[in-house]
Amino acid sequence: MKTTKQLSLLFVLLVASMQAFSQVEFGAQLGLSASTQAEVGNLWKNNNLCCGLNAGVLARYQTNDWLAFKSGVFYKRKGAEIDELDQTYRLDYLQLPVKAEFSAALQQDKPARILFATGPYLATRLDAEYEHAGNKTDIKDDVHAMDLGWAFELGFQFPVAKQKLQLSLNYDMGLSDVYKNGDEIKNKNLSLNLGMFF
Repeated sequence: MKTTKQLSLLFVLLVASMQAFSQVEFGAQLGLSASTQAEVGNLWKNNNLCCGLNAGVLARYQTNDWLAFKSGVFYKRKGAEIDELDQTYRLDYLQLPVKAEFSAALQQDKPARILFATGPYLATRLDAEYEHAGNKTDIKDDVHAMDLGWAFELGFQFPVAKQKLQLSLNYDMGLSDVYKNGDEIKNKNLSLNLGMFF
C-alpha cells in the first residue's frame, strides 16, 4: 500500500511539473489486454494467454506539432496460463508509464494523426494469485513488489467534437524478474486501448 501511494504521488508530481510549462491535456483510457511470461530475451511466449482489462487516467504535455510527453496511472492485469498443466498466474499491478509520443498527420491539413510512443514504466504489485485445478492460492509473497519495463505504443488520433480520441496498440516488455525464486521470468503484455483527451 505504501508503494502504491508513492507511485500515485509520483504521477501527481509529474503532472504538476508539466503544468509549470504549458497547458496539460487530461484523459481516460480503457482497454483489453493479453499477457504471458517469458525468459529474458523473448518478446513473447506462446502459452495460453491470460486476458483481462486495463483502465486508467492520462496526462499529456504537447511540446510542438509532432512531439508530446505523456504519463498516467493504470490498473493492469498480467500473468500467464499453462493449459497443459491447468495452471494460471494472475498478477494485478498499478502502473506508471512515462512516454515520448511522436505523431504526424495522416493527410495534409487533416486533423487525424498517426502516433508512436515509447518509454519506461514502473508498476507496483496489487495482488497475485495462482490457480491449479480450480484451487486458488495467494502468491503475493512469491512475487516481487515492483515491475520495471519498457512500453511501446502505435496508434491513431481522431477529433471527436472538441475531444481527441486515441485508438492504440500497446506492448509492455518487462525487464525485471517477476518471481523471487531466481528464475528470469518477465511479464509481457499486449493491449488494445481506447483513450479520450478532454
